Amino acid sequence: MNAGECNIVVMGVSCFDGMASSTRVRNLLTPLLEKKLITVGNLIYQKDTRENIGKQGNLNNISFKVIGFRLSNIFSVFSFLFGGLSFLKRSKKAGCKNIIYNYNAPDVKNIFFILYARLIGYKVIFDIIEDNSFEAHVGFINKFRIKTSVFLLRRCRYFADGMVGISEHLYQLVQVLSKNKIPCYLIPITVNLNYFKNNSTAKQTGNLQIFYGGSFGKKDGLEYLISAFDKVSTVHTTSKLIFTGLGHKQDMERVNAQIAKAINKDRIVYKGFLSNEAYYELLNDCDIFCMTRVNSKFANAGFPFKLGEFLASGKAVVATNVGDVSNYLFNDVNALVITPDSVDALVDALLILIEQPAKRQAIGIEARKTAERFFDSETVGMKLLSIFQSV
Repeated sequence: MNAGECNIVVMGVSCFDGMASSTRVRNLLTPLLEKKLITVGNLIYQKDTRENIGKQGNLNNISFKVIGFRLSNIFSVFSFLFGGLSFLKRSKKAGCKNIIYNYNAPDVKNIFFILYARLIGYKVIFDIIEDNSFEAHVGFINKFRIKTSVFLLRRCRYFADGMVGISEHLYQLVQVLSKNKIPCYLIPITVNLNYFKNNSTAKQTGNLQIFYGGSFGKKDGLEYLISAFDKVSTVHTTSKLIFTGLGHKQDMERVNAQIAKAINKDRIVYKGFLSNEAYYELLNDCDIFCMTRVNSKFANAGFPFKLGEFLASGKAVVATNVGDVSNYLFNDVNALVITPDSVDALVDALLILIEQPAKRQAIGIEARKTAERFFDSETVGMKLLSIFQSV
């Protein structure tokens, strides 16, 4: 395949921030970019406050434009639409297969761009990572956007050329919605293995760091993790629970309020939203990783992106048995797989891993093998390339 034969325009997410959405897209596309198998542009709806990339340009071989929309200025919708449509027209390349790779579902914010792109010759692929019909959202604007996404996704066969699901549930969902009119694929979570040292040598019982990173929503079950750690740290007084990531204001307030009430709150450390370099340095330094999603329809529908990175660390992972977890993880082999929504189950799992370094090391070795086998971004990215080539 010649360089640039597939020209990809990413919509629905910035390729440059550190959130899971951005990391998923980067993990999939970067290996293809580095091999010069594709070219990539990025239409960014709203500039992230953590980014310092300007309004347009080229970064990491990705051309981008931030078009922005401010609720405080209703007239900004015109510059939003004009900026997006002009970027799509300008990004289309002659002699290439031009593809819109849209992160998550169509909605009121992107449907005009999608229809215009189809009109001028783009193919459209949706990467569905959540089932919005299961989640309650706060605020009129957000609720309206989500309702339009559910409505439009049910009609995806009229304006999509391919659909991707991140989990078995979402793969089956897009198969049903496509009504055999368009091809559907399963592309799971991915991890860039180059970020991890693959050092599974286990520390002894003292001074262990237990890690959670990601969002702080109710689906993530952090109230159970905080309560469990409070009990565990009463016995193992040198252990620490480390949080990193970012959540909605109300979620952060809820989590911080619980931490403030914890008996051992001095050993619960929130490091905030970290740069990529600092984040992966921290992951390589921690000892036990926790994925504590609750047993809700929304949590079971998706596949927690952070789990792939936890496994790739080569350290022991505690994971609640939700969604696709049981397809890849086996209790006492490559993780401790526990019942969701249970403080007691978390306490027991953490105590086992803290008090049994040999078991912690053995599980970590198998965790790394699992990440290499199923979630390596190099391998999964090539599968995505085959999808690009086939639409």
